[in-house]
Amino acid sequence: MKKFSFGVILVLFLTHPIYSQMSGLDSGYYYLNQGKTKLATGIFEDHLKQDPQDSKNLKIHMQLGYIYYSQKEYNKSLLHFRYVGENSNDPSDVETSKSAVFVIRDEMANYSARAVDLYFYNFYDTHQENYIANLLGHYNFRIVQNFYTGLYLDVYTDTRSTPQVIYNDRFFELGGFLRYSILRNLFFEFRLGFAREVDINKNTINLKPMAVYFTRFGDPRVYVGSKSSNRTSVYMDIYTAAMYDYKFKNAFIQGSFQEVLRWHTGGYSYLEPYLVQYGQFDSRKLDYNNYGEAGAGLRFRPDVMYFPVLFIEPTYKAYFYGSIKNSFQVKGGFQFIFKTPL
Repeated sequence: MKKFSFGVILVLFLTHPIYSQMSGLDSGYYYLNQGKTKLATGIFEDHLKQDPQDSKNLKIHMQLGYIYYSQKEYNKSLLHFRYVGENSNDPSDVETSKSAVFVIRDEMANYSARAVDLYFYNFYDTHQENYIANLLGHYNFRIVQNFYTGLYLDVYTDTRSTPQVIYNDRFFELGGFLRYSILRNLFFEFRLGFAREVDINKNTINLKPMAVYFTRFGDPRVYVGSKSSNRTSVYMDIYTAAMYDYKFKNAFIQGSFQEVLRWHTGGYSYLEPYLVQYGQFDSRKLDYNNYGEAGAGLRFRPDVMYFPVLFIEPTYKAYFYGSIKNSFQVKGGFQFIFKTPL
């Protein structure tokens, strides 16, 4: 019987496909731990091409999702996280990947060369017996980092205001804007557009400089799987804005605070009981523009990634000027916020 030397056996082992596969992945993780992400990425991507059926591939897709996200290659990161979310049987990996997809789409909209954002807030007010709606949209073009320009549409209306009795300033406005983001959550925006003031039957060119700051304390979960043992999150949202609106010859300061408990009912669906405080002041001291409001509410979102959030919100409103009496009202409606890169 022919005997093989140790060297021959070693060569056969080192050239065996199983050893080559193990060695390649090990070197990929070695480079990753050394911070050499480009080398690690190349090895991981080669492995996926050479052996697309390997059981280890889901973990590699997950790793590549994190690597590309850290490099701000959001399209590639999104592809890998989506693959894990659609193919993994591990509840923890599915939860992580689907949450990542939601967050990455938001990041892509913030940093993309072109993007669209849409805000639609509408509700029925039981005290005014009035349906109120606000639609605001931007078509964004990035000029350079932190500078954006584009088109905007702003509509504010209700079903009860008349020229004789104004409950809300109703208008339609369309034009261009320039925005500078000092921080992710602090920006200045200048708008120039055509405006139609409904209740005084007037068309005008409007100028509107504004400063907006918003932040969130806490980290509410985005997606929760059916086997998750932790379904609750607590957070607080703060929003403030200061602006001058030429069409009204008026300056405004606005602020809102919300303290929220989020309880997930499965997937992207959740219930949110919350406390809320609003405030607004204007320089002309118009009665309906100067008030403080506080109350509580309940929000519900179905298990769809992008879907309007339904809410009901009883509040007490106190006016600071004029003859309008303080009021208690229940608001019910929906809010829709959507951002997407183009």
